Amino acid sequence: MSVLSSGITRPYALICSPLALLALVLVTICVLLSLPLILPIGPMYWDTYIYLDAAQRIKLGQIPAVDFHAPVGALEYYQFYWLQRLFPGGQPTLLAQWSGLISAAPLMAVIIADIDRRSRKIAFAILVPFLIFALCPINTQSFHSYPGVNGFGIYNRHTSVLLYVLTSALVFLPSGRKLAVVAALAMLALFLTKITGFFAGGLIGLFAILAGRFMWRHVLLAACFFALVLLGLELNHGMISAYLKSIAALIGMNEGLLLSRFLTVFSIKLDVILAAGALILLLFWLDRGTLLKNLNSSRQSETSKGFASGFDRDWLWIGVVLVAGIFLETQNTGSQEFIFLWPVLLAMLLKTSVLTEKHRLIVYCLVAFTAIPTVTKVLHGTLRFIAVAPTYVAAPVTDVKTMALVSTRRDLMDRAELLELHYAQNPGAYRQLAQQDQLPSWQLYSELDYQMYWVISADRVVKAVKQFESENGVRLNTLMTLDFVNPFPWILDRDAPRNIQIGADPFRTVGSLTAGEEASFRATDGVLRPSCPTTSARLSLQRIYEKALSDRKVVKLDDCWDLLIRSDIKLARQ
Repeated sequence: MSVLSSGITRPYALICSPLALLALVLVTICVLLSLPLILPIGPMYWDTYIYLDAAQRIKLGQIPAVDFHAPVGALEYYQFYWLQRLFPGGQPTLLAQWSGLISAAPLMAVIIADIDRRSRKIAFAILVPFLIFALCPINTQSFHSYPGVNGFGIYNRHTSVLLYVLTSALVFLPSGRKLAVVAALAMLALFLTKITGFFAGGLIGLFAILAGRFMWRHVLLAACFFALVLLGLELNHGMISAYLKSIAALIGMNEGLLLSRFLTVFSIKLDVILAAGALILLLFWLDRGTLLKNLNSSRQSETSKGFASGFDRDWLWIGVVLVAGIFLETQNTGSQEFIFLWPVLLAMLLKTSVLTEKHRLIVYCLVAFTAIPTVTKVLHGTLRFIAVAPTYVAAPVTDVKTMALVSTRRDLMDRAELLELHYAQNPGAYRQLAQQDQLPSWQLYSELDYQMYWVISADRVVKAVKQFESENGVRLNTLMTLDFVNPFPWILDRDAPRNIQIGADPFRTVGSLTAGEEASFRATDGVLRPSCPTTSARLSLQRIYEKALSDRKVVKLDDCWDLLIRSDIKLARQ
């Protein structure tokens, strides 16, 4: 039996390796997704239903960006669809959260396997934070005092995890073809997940090139690999060009928000930004003498190696990654921001032995202030919802498939079950608020009772649709809803109209009615119109699509839902 230089036998070393831990976690995920886990519902939880809508469309042959518009790239929805096919009974938010590992985990396995050959401690130091952020369905920004899983911002968390993978590779993998391929795959995944993540990764990658982490032939290899994959995807009905057009449209609708987003990022993450900024200034001050010597040497030698040494400084690495994180957060505020600072912080910490004890202590403190807040917020939020989950009550629903796998406090559940009657008895008050662009409450979508009420209301309308079809001898093959999310085609296994936006936000993602949208709406068998409560967003969607729905029969399913059916559909009870 061979023995490693550390004295540990090889089989034991393999069992205790980072790769073994990663494999164990992936197996555990498969077990958990095989169970009908019920999780406490969280603020804006209904964002998860966008994944259900997209998965149903993909199942029926629709292509993201080509056949329907989406807030983010196609990879998000294909990964969810693949995992859902393997675990159809899995909890939806966990499926969405852990689907990101399909692209991230193989790349991380390559990275930690390479690092492990040099230092097992460093490999674990890279892997453990990756697992924490990839596994925990929690954002750093809290929108409610009670614990619950965050169904919103999932693609933002995936973006941050992919940037963590990219930065780890750029910092710790040796320059060569392996680094080029891993970087190209990470950038490809970022491009197909969220474009702001791709730009943030591009900034970090460009700096890595300037810092001498790539030879030009490896840059060319990575670029060719990236371009070939995109070309192959473009041949799939113009998937990439359609994606770029949708990005341009979204930018046009949101261009006025950039400055306010920067202010939001600084206000929310001031603790991390200040600590990282102080660390950068300290490292620059300590490095100033060596930097001047290197700059003088590079002027004299005029070699690319000398030029790169001027960029390959710890304080510059941290600064560039921090800037990339700030840019990313202008469109991803409050998810798991700045987690990809850790690889460059770790690389810097490995060199602190040359510092004096005083300077080393200051550096350690600043690194702690930079890295610890994000980890503690994510872990704390996760442990909170795990702790309270056994005491919560499950949603009282039967007809919404795995959307039923949510729970909340008993008092909040009682309130959620009363809301539909309350909204139905007071329609005028809520319409008056909606007409003045006001919600029923300041943070309606963040309130847990509303999120649970939406599940209960969806269950009731599904039952009503089934009863309507049975009584009238019809089957509505295509379904749509005039609301933010449309999980009903997935629940009832029907088709959904093409050419429309999923995650329909009339203030950010839905523009004026196009000819393609109008044709799709006119061909849709049934459109569900909610009214409990009337909100400004629901009224806006009704106004946008009014022209395409003007000639429909209106059937009142209950006090809170109308069904708008095509006028040419014959009903048995007409």
